[in-house]
Amino acid sequence: MNLIFPMWIFTYLFKERLSALLEKYPLKISFIGAGVLFGLLTEIFAIIDNLPKPAEQRILLSPDPLNDIIFGFVYYLFVISAWYLVLRRMRYTSKEIFLITGIYGIFVEETGQVFLRIFTEPVFGFLYAVIVMFVYGIFPMLAHMLNEDRFSGVSSNVIRRYPLAFAALFGQYLIYGLFMLPILKLLFGQ
Repeated sequence: MNLIFPMWIFTYLFKERLSALLEKYPLKISFIGAGVLFGLLTEIFAIIDNLPKPAEQRILLSPDPLNDIIFGFVYYLFVISAWYLVLRRMRYTSKEIFLITGIYGIFVEETGQVFLRIFTEPVFGFLYAVIVMFVYGIFPMLAHMLNEDRFSGVSSNVIRRYPLAFAALFGQYLIYGLFMLPILKLLFGQ
């Protein structure tokens, strides 16, 4: 998963060029497309990281790499679409998007086990949670960073913005986990 940091650095260094390229497209396509692309790159990095492990020990949406890419595509589409809807309503900074999505990731990764590990294995669990926070927080943050000036949501206080973002993220997580993932597993034989 160390490859997410070069992805972050590359995007930061070429922010102006990438933003100019994305401005040619409507905001919805630009933001969601960039978010899904960064999400899929993150998933590919996770697949590479997990390939040496036996299938039952892989921490992926599917132990099969091809299915994982398909499941990941739909998952990242849901996450970034939730952010798109929230950003149309309210203004967030890229740092806030990183923080909110990172915290969300700590709660949902490994179906909540990362969050529990913070308490059962304080040192390792906390460090692992920080890594998970980076993995989850980077892809929507980068998509926002490249499109930030194009959003016109209203500014609001943290008490209104943060709960709205968390509700959207956990709402899409429930829809994906309860409905989409079982359908995808049925369609792709898992």
